[in-house]
Amino acid sequence: MISRIRYSANCFITRLCVAMAVIARRMLRVGVPALITGAFATGINRFTKPTGNTMSTAFESRPMIAQSFMQRLLRQHPAENAVIELNNLLATQSIQSITSADIAAIKQRYNLSLSQFMLNLEEFYAVHLNYQLANQLLSNEGLADLAHLRTLFQLPVQSVEMLHARIGEIAYRQRAEKAIRDGQITADDKMALVGLQEAVSLPSELADTIYREVCQAHLNQFVQAFGVDARITPDEDQRLQAISKNLGVKLSAESKQTVKRFKQYWAIENTSLPIIEVTTSLQKLEQCHFQAEGVQWYEERATARRTNYDDHYEQHKSFDVVDLQSNDTSVQKERFNIIKRINTGDLYLTNKRLIFEGQEKTTSVKLNTIVSVKTYKQGILVDKLTGKNMLLLMNSDADSLALLIQRLLRPTFP
Repeated sequence: MISRIRYSANCFITRLCVAMAVIARRMLRVGVPALITGAFATGINRFTKPTGNTMSTAFESRPMIAQSFMQRLLRQHPAENAVIELNNLLATQSIQSITSADIAAIKQRYNLSLSQFMLNLEEFYAVHLNYQLANQLLSNEGLADLAHLRTLFQLPVQSVEMLHARIGEIAYRQRAEKAIRDGQITADDKMALVGLQEAVSLPSELADTIYREVCQAHLNQFVQAFGVDARITPDEDQRLQAISKNLGVKLSAESKQTVKRFKQYWAIENTSLPIIEVTTSLQKLEQCHFQAEGVQWYEERATARRTNYDDHYEQHKSFDVVDLQSNDTSVQKERFNIIKRINTGDLYLTNKRLIFEGQEKTTSVKLNTIVSVKTYKQGILVDKLTGKNMLLLMNSDADSLALLIQRLLRPTFP
């Protein structure tokens, strides 16, 4: 029977971490603080309850386990009842009123030593620590209760430090998330975090790391929320900068690129288009808005029929479709069975035409003959009223080119 309540510290750490993770996921689904809300003593049911009782503890009384026939015959008590008795003490008396004599009486009654059910004592301490944190009761009285439990239970310093680190880290992270939920943190919230850090003896480096991680994740969430339509307006950009400054964190490199791209999308659709000076010949009143070098022009073919040595075909080529109206990062591929390279050269987009200046000749497509444009990560597909569609592959900026063409195709442009 005694073996049922004897475990190593490593076993306890593993079980505690698993319990915290499971409860955290459960609590996140219902939107309440994801702290531990139950003891996990070996061989017995959970003792704790989610709200405090009249003794302001995290525990509730449990019935004792009945003696078996042999135990009655030998005048023995179920070893599990030692843990249940201690739980009931915690549930019915204030922490400070429990004495070492109470613990000694339980030890004598069951002929046990504290070391034989140390795991349960650590779990009781962890539950009470969590209860204090969850209900923001870790004041002078709360700290005194914890100190009294450490003395009563004769908990090893290493175990106490481990419990404070594990549970305190979760509590600190949750408190930080709550403090910055509006994108800013007040002086009072900062002081509360410092107080919590000191109360649970959380190392400063760990507290700083947790705070940065929470703020960084929160800032990235704002980027995703503002850019849900793949656009970030000047007002939204200013708010992001304000949040970044208030929280004291910078956008990650990935988020910076996302913000830059979405700001550019908005600018293409809502501001004056850039005018580029180019060497290629333009018509009267024609202005160039985009230029790209090394563009490869392909067309789809039914068969790979070579008519001369320079013909270049590629088969089963896949390209990544880009959704310019959403910040969805999922990848959807589109495959072309056979494509033939028509030319390689420089591409120009003007307010009148799409000009391809190739190695052999220059080809232009009037904008009013373009039906639509599909965007890939590797280029664009131009659907024309007549002739074969143009698959234009380029090293970068295919998304900007597609948006520029769509802007120029608007009936109300400029």
